[in-house]
Amino acid sequence: MLSLEKEMNEELQNRIVKYWTNLIDKEYGGFYGYVNYNLNLDKKAPKGGILNSRILWFASATYLTTKDDKVLELAHHAYNFLKSSLLDKEYKGIYWLVSYDGKPLDTRKHSYCQAFAIYGLSEYYKATGDKEALDIAIELYHLIEDKCKDEYGYTEEFTREWNVKENEMLSENGVMTEKTMNTHLHILEAYTVLYEVWKDESLKKQIEYILELTRNHIYDENKHYLKVFFDKKWNSLINMQSYGHDIEATWLIDRAAEVLGDKELIEKTYEYTQKIAENIYDMVYSDKGIVNETVNGETDTHRVWWVQAETVVGFYNAYEKTGDVKYKEAAEKVWEYIKNYLVDKRDGSEWYWRLDENGNPDTEKPVVEPWKCPYHNSRMCIEIIERVGKHV
Repeated sequence: MLSLEKEMNEELQNRIVKYWTNLIDKEYGGFYGYVNYNLNLDKKAPKGGILNSRILWFASATYLTTKDDKVLELAHHAYNFLKSSLLDKEYKGIYWLVSYDGKPLDTRKHSYCQAFAIYGLSEYYKATGDKEALDIAIELYHLIEDKCKDEYGYTEEFTREWNVKENEMLSENGVMTEKTMNTHLHILEAYTVLYEVWKDESLKKQIEYILELTRNHIYDENKHYLKVFFDKKWNSLINMQSYGHDIEATWLIDRAAEVLGDKELIEKTYEYTQKIAENIYDMVYSDKGIVNETVNGETDTHRVWWVQAETVVGFYNAYEKTGDVKYKEAAEKVWEYIKNYLVDKRDGSEWYWRLDENGNPDTEKPVVEPWKCPYHNSRMCIEIIERVGKHV
């Protein structure tokens, strides 16, 4: 186990941190928004609200793990850009995209994007004690609660002025969805970290509410997976299973229940999240990672970077809950696959976006763009460092 912890430390500090440090835009702020497969940097590419918020989380969480002041400087840099360029001073909330020099470009608001800003700001507050960052996170929380909810759950996409619009950014596979598992999962994730630093009773109730929505509407209790796309009233719109989201959700849902500290809730949560993890293990796990998703009976067999990272954490979490070493061994084997194939060995790179089933990288996919960031892989490293450390 010490070896695994050491490897995760080296991956985090010597590859992931090193790579993203080189993407700081010292002239216009934030981080450069696009690097193609051939490692060509586009300094004038747009900069995403999700990307920058995730970098803010990554740098803050990494600092808390490593106590490296250089990483804290990355967090300061991300925070200053979020505050100065991504935060809409007039209508509130975080823009979807700004230009390379920090001007509003795609001013739509999305509850998913607001959630990741809360996530990053809350972790930054943990790392720095900066009350202003916590205040912004709380303001965004109230914004989600005031603007992004209906009587059934969380609405997703809005204009700059917070008028509801079609959910273009989180719909796919030919459906236009009003509610998604993905957005509700990541609002839950953000609220969990915010609650760690702000023990507000209304926030606690909202976490309980999202856990209830997840258990009653998103989770399929017969097939033990999370449905993905829904209409306003939680009718499922497509026969789809997203394996990466399933295994990621197992430990994020557990974490939310644990942070609330309700033993009965934790027991009930553990019971069904473990069924999801077991389902993933039985259906799609191999020592070559796990496949991406199945839609209407057609399986996408690509090995996507974030799916593999979340598999490592999800299986290790299942091992900690059950003591069943098959999950620990599975986590270690997926990590071996990541090291051997998904980690990009070229100088000046990080991880490939995705591989085919034979381990060949997709040369059409970039290394950096608004969704491709150090959030999943750094979090894998941090989670495993902390979890392994508890057992040493």
